Amino acid sequence: MAGGKKDNKVVVIGTGIGGASVSALLAKEGMDVTVLERNSFPGGKAASFDREGFIYDTGVHWLARGEKGPMGEIADIVGAEIKFQSMDTAMEYTTGGRTAQLSQNMDEEESLQKLFEEIGVLPENREGAHALFKDLSRERTPEELEVLDEVSFSDYIARFVDDEQLNRVLDGFTGMYMCISRRAASTGEFILCFSGQAKEKNLCYPIGGMRAVPVAYLDALESMGGELRYSTPVEHIVIEGGKVRGVEAGGFIPADMVISNNGVKETIALAGRHNFPDDYVAMADNLRLSFGAVSVKYALDAEVVSSPLSCYFPDFRDEKLVERQAAIFVPVPSAADPSLVPPGCQLVLAGSLAPPGLEEPEQAKAICNEMLDRIENTMQDLYPNIEEHVVWKIRTDTRYIAEISGRWTGEVIGIAQNRHQVGRNRPSSTTPVQGLYLVGADAGGRGVGTEMAADSALNLWRMLRNA
Repeated sequence: MAGGKKDNKVVVIGTGIGGASVSALLAKEGMDVTVLERNSFPGGKAASFDREGFIYDTGVHWLARGEKGPMGEIADIVGAEIKFQSMDTAMEYTTGGRTAQLSQNMDEEESLQKLFEEIGVLPENREGAHALFKDLSRERTPEELEVLDEVSFSDYIARFVDDEQLNRVLDGFTGMYMCISRRAASTGEFILCFSGQAKEKNLCYPIGGMRAVPVAYLDALESMGGELRYSTPVEHIVIEGGKVRGVEAGGFIPADMVISNNGVKETIALAGRHNFPDDYVAMADNLRLSFGAVSVKYALDAEVVSSPLSCYFPDFRDEKLVERQAAIFVPVPSAADPSLVPPGCQLVLAGSLAPPGLEEPEQAKAICNEMLDRIENTMQDLYPNIEEHVVWKIRTDTRYIAEISGRWTGEVIGIAQNRHQVGRNRPSSTTPVQGLYLVGADAGGRGVGTEMAADSALNLWRMLRNA
């Protein structure tokens, strides 16, 4: 990093958790950092908004480790103030008509036996289920993880047990962690997500909404002399002679280094496909995306939903129910932070996964609207009086996520964490263009969603400071 001299000018594109955190980390090193955000607000997929006294998130978030993970590590390094609230009960989980209360101690004998009994794992399958969870929780060497990176999670589960109820529980975990199916998911990546949560026992939510995380990093950036510009979309990354020269964003902004939090595919388009080797462009073109998501956000004038965090699957034995309902993930941010709502009120976010890559507007609209209707059906079936207490509600689809994040499609995480795209097979933060780097969930990180974006920033910062 040339000793961290101020004459090394850095432009960071985007204020998602990856962009916000790497900008603060580099400012800490003494770099001259300018952050450009296309929106009038920070955070991208981690943004939050105010409406009639309620603060709600762009996405449907809950964090696996909070201050005990990469977000907390970054905050400590840059002096950012972020508070996270952990909940005693990890989650309420319903599948096959049965409900279980998952504790934070998912790796402990008593908790596992209680889960298997409540969720209805067949008695003859409980020994295998127990062995599976113990194996998920144990320490792994990097070499062991590398082997498991390329194993389908469904194939890994089958080594231990085949139980319909347990498989649906694991479907829920895979969807929450990685936003893909267990058949596509990488076992190595799932193990990193699960074992980290089980070890730290800190499933939590940031006080102030999800935006509190990127805002804290950006405050730290500005306190160290960095510059933040809103409503400044980057039109073009300028490349000359295989080296980055700056960006066009309402005028030319020179830079020795450009770091894009805008995604691999989108960054290549901004810089010009002709500036990259054919094999790199082909690699990017072939990358698969995570699922997208749709959500219904409820502002309620009473506390209607009792569990702070729940996951619900329709009873698969009831065909009519399966046709009417959706599998949903339901965090209640106001349970962790009552300041997000007026006194006596409640904020509930109900989300469901949607197919990625819905670029055709009419197709996307039709599919997303059907799924949103099913989310609302499910919430009414679970909480019959919910509509009586609605102050307002917002339905968001994949186009909503795409528009806020600046991505082409509304995928939740970005590049999918399947068995072909994690670990050494995930895109690197380094690109073939000198001085052009990637940050965020697409490149150079591991773990659960937003934590993967923070991990990417940490890894890029370490690489640059040691260069």
